[in-house]
Amino acid sequence: MKTMQHTTKWTKTLAAAGLAGILMVTASGLPSAHVHAQAQAASGNGQITAPAIAAKMVTSKKLQSTEKWLKTDITIPVFQGLADTQYQDQLNDIIESHASKDLAKWEQEAAEAAALAKKNGYAMHPYQLLIQYELTSDGSDNGLVSLKITTERTGMNNPDTRIDTYNFTNEAEAKRVTLADLFGSKYPSILDAHIKSAIAADQERYFEGQDGFQGIDSEQSFYVKDGHAYIVFQEYSIAPGATGTPEFAVKLPDREGDMHGAVQSIIPSGKHYIGKGGKVMVPLASVLRQLQFDVTWNGKRKAADISKGALWSSISLNKDSYFLGKKAPRKLGAAPEMKNGRVYVPLEFLSDILNLKVSRDKQGQITISHAGK
Repeated sequence: MKTMQHTTKWTKTLAAAGLAGILMVTASGLPSAHVHAQAQAASGNGQITAPAIAAKMVTSKKLQSTEKWLKTDITIPVFQGLADTQYQDQLNDIIESHASKDLAKWEQEAAEAAALAKKNGYAMHPYQLLIQYELTSDGSDNGLVSLKITTERTGMNNPDTRIDTYNFTNEAEAKRVTLADLFGSKYPSILDAHIKSAIAADQERYFEGQDGFQGIDSEQSFYVKDGHAYIVFQEYSIAPGATGTPEFAVKLPDREGDMHGAVQSIIPSGKHYIGKGGKVMVPLASVLRQLQFDVTWNGKRKAADISKGALWSSISLNKDSYFLGKKAPRKLGAAPEMKNGRVYVPLEFLSDILNLKVSRDKQGQITISHAGK
């Protein structure tokens, strides 16, 4: 996805007085929201993945508890190879302090619960505290270091999960990286559209109305991994407890490409299929968003609205009718389809209706670009 109209410089420096600002607390999760578009909900089962440790940058440190009614498995990262050593020391202090406070709080609660259980004569099951981390981006690609710390707590009530994220540049003067830095000043509308599309594809797993997703803000927590920004939310913030802690992946713009608009979108051979009537069916939103089209899913109409500047179109599931602006609708021999949570359209919709340039190589890879580019 290359949705950025312009990219702001990473200019927000980290001052000692503002160190708390680098800690973005949210809960990451594991919903299974199916996404018809490029925004996709990350799925999982609540388990913490093994840390991806970058050599010479991070080592691990274990924290232990002496409270017999608390079982712990706490591993925190210790940075040791950052270019900004002052920032490194302050960051390490924040991470360990945060984990230590969780540990002390949970030790106290476990001890108090055990005393109450003994007093009232009922069985006491040990509390549990699990803290693990994942270095999701080590800076080798674009200088961005991204860290995700998962804290899982189990006591007398239902277990709960919290995700803390840290994003910064590894340079002589480390700087905090924000969503505006990654996606440009229009990041709220860009990301809101993706997240709303993902939620619409699996609405029953999320709150509706005022209790549901209302849009991201400037302090929205996220981490970066494998070319995507993962937008994370606390438990119960936009979904019931059964959904877990929602997390949505949005492809990062190409910082080295054209910052004012994508010139092409590539569909690997395994990402399209042959539909009815021999039509090549391609993923609508993931293609068009890389070309800076706005694609919005309307769950009630089961339709996708498409726009870019003055250009406008709309497609509806199972309806072989395609148009551009005020032109009369045309049939292409196949209707849009929903498959694995994504909307697919005939390749001709891109070439014949939207007037995009389409080419294919011998390996079956399809390249979409603006005409003349």
